[in-house]
Amino acid sequence: MKHLPAILRTDHPGLSATERAYLAIKRRIIELDLAPGAHVTKTDLTRLTDAGTMPVREALTRLQRDGLVDALPRSGYRILPVTLKGTRDLCAFRRLLETEAAALAAERGCPQDDLARMEELLGQSYEPRDTESIEAFLRATLEFDAIIADNCGNDRLARSVVQVFDELERVLRITLGSLPFSASAAHQRRAVWEAVRDRDPVAARAAMDDRTRTSQQQIIDALTASQSIAEASITISR
Repeated sequence: MKHLPAILRTDHPGLSATERAYLAIKRRIIELDLAPGAHVTKTDLTRLTDAGTMPVREALTRLQRDGLVDALPRSGYRILPVTLKGTRDLCAFRRLLETEAAALAAERGCPQDDLARMEELLGQSYEPRDTESIEAFLRATLEFDAIIADNCGNDRLARSVVQVFDELERVLRITLGSLPFSASAAHQRRAVWEAVRDRDPVAARAAMDDRTRTSQQQIIDALTASQSIAEASITISR
């Protein structure tokens, strides 16, 4: 694939020290090793990533632009918490992007190899609190959507879709531990695949809209559960 979500990327020896530090810290935030709301210092992150002070400083500047960290006056940085409003906005933005990407991919048509891979990915499920199965499910569902984005024919749109996935992945890691696997959601993903396979842009747009709306509601419901809020340092900002 040309456009890969962060969960599917591997490090490259040709990357600069700043890029390696940025990706390492970002993955730790997304994977919740650096918890929402946690306070960290440049010294902490330099030790954690085995990077120099300057690459870490430059990486933190980029992460502030990404909306993942916030500088604190004379006391380091804070990993920005997940908020209900931010999650609603993110899910709504995802819906706008993915419905358009699905319609375009259906109109253009996807290679048979991509369609076969998407069908294979549809078989992945997970068990709540089983970290290995959740990890496999995240990789499968984000790869499924990335294949659609990669076939939409619009590089800017495809890049935007996979950038949203990096933010969405952190939210999904928080919620999937308490959210049972949904057979109806799996059916909706299959409906997307069938519409793309059949080269029906109207059906693909409708199916992706149904799927992303359902996903948004499930995510918000999980975040508003009191136990999830307490454990994940969720900020109820509306």
